[in-house]
Amino acid sequence: MTRPASIAVLSSAPHGGAGIAARRLADALAATGASCDFIDIETLGESVPEDARPSRSFSNRTISDAHFTVEHPGFCRGWFVEMLSGYDIVNVHWALGLIGLEEMAELARRGRTLVVTMHDFHYVTGGCHYPATCGRLGIGCHACPQIDRSLASLTVPPRSRRFKAALFAHPNVHLTAPSHYVRDGAVASRIVPPGRAHVVRNAYLPLAPGPAPRDPEAVHLMLIADSLSEQRKNMRLALEALAVLGGRLAARADAPRVVVDLVGAGDPQTARLIERTGLPATQHGRIGDHAALSEIYRRADVLMTPSLEDNWPNILVEAGVYGVLPVVGPGHGCEEFVRTFNHGVVAEAYAVDAFADALERAIAPREGRARAEAAAAIRAAHAPERIAGQFIRRFTPGAAPAEALPVPELAN
Repeated sequence: MTRPASIAVLSSAPHGGAGIAARRLADALAATGASCDFIDIETLGESVPEDARPSRSFSNRTISDAHFTVEHPGFCRGWFVEMLSGYDIVNVHWALGLIGLEEMAELARRGRTLVVTMHDFHYVTGGCHYPATCGRLGIGCHACPQIDRSLASLTVPPRSRRFKAALFAHPNVHLTAPSHYVRDGAVASRIVPPGRAHVVRNAYLPLAPGPAPRDPEAVHLMLIADSLSEQRKNMRLALEALAVLGGRLAARADAPRVVVDLVGAGDPQTARLIERTGLPATQHGRIGDHAALSEIYRRADVLMTPSLEDNWPNILVEAGVYGVLPVVGPGHGCEEFVRTFNHGVVAEAYAVDAFADALERAIAPREGRARAEAAAAIRAAHAPERIAGQFIRRFTPGAAPAEALPVPELAN
């Protein structure tokens, strides 16, 4: 009898979006009978030291305030590599600070199947997590416009990128991402061959079988981000668009009542912007209890996600399984989600009026059947048994080929 594959799923931030996705995959794999362990820094008891991977972001916060993570390759814990070498497959999610680049390279040299799951672009760049308006990803990350030169020289990004290119040159090193946007961007970097870059969605099993009864008196609009003040999440634009929407609704005799649920860590400016919308709003702050968060999703009608650049956010999946209609910006993984399920509204541009227009379309009355059909499709696409099956078929030697996923055509 063939033994099941042994898999280690690694994530350094178990409570962040990537860590939550990693834990859900580990649970899904274990449910199939695979021997699967979830390993984070707390489990390991030791992290990459500060002199090898400084914990602070090296971003100059100009074109983006997304993280810029510097790692000086060469650090390697022999005992950690020995431990991970006992697994057939090592799946590295957002694991900065947990496993170093040299440790990953040593696993590759030993012939382990190494699967890097990308929740942003860091593992194919010189250090940035999202390229933002930088178009240099495919030419080697030279003269990086995002690095703080007072913290590191411009030699750091190309050196780091070359190390990552050498890592992915091993035929047993693969990449997965939950969106075609990130997967295709990784291939465009010329670091990862197309045949070893795969789309595997995030697994998700909702806590409730369906949405709560819709409120006939109001449209419930939800905004959520781990940090409402992060530039990439673009919540200032969202709240300014809500203020314009509030003004438009106030001038209409037939306007629906719109109420707002805001989830995430904000700041005084966020509070001022919410007040300016003129709409009744509840500021929930960060919610760590997924059951409590699910109840807000279940009551929501619309979810606005105005991120400037994103992958395949858990929040779209978690809200989508209840039929919540997303309003997103153009050109990345959020638009891909809307196009894939034909569910949601894509703003024409990252401009206040464009998002206000999109919100007006989103809050218009909609057929309940369309919501239900979209919710069913989103549930099926992210069902844990389906995602675990894809992962095992793709990366277990001798397993049947994984099913092909359709490639959506995104608008320009």
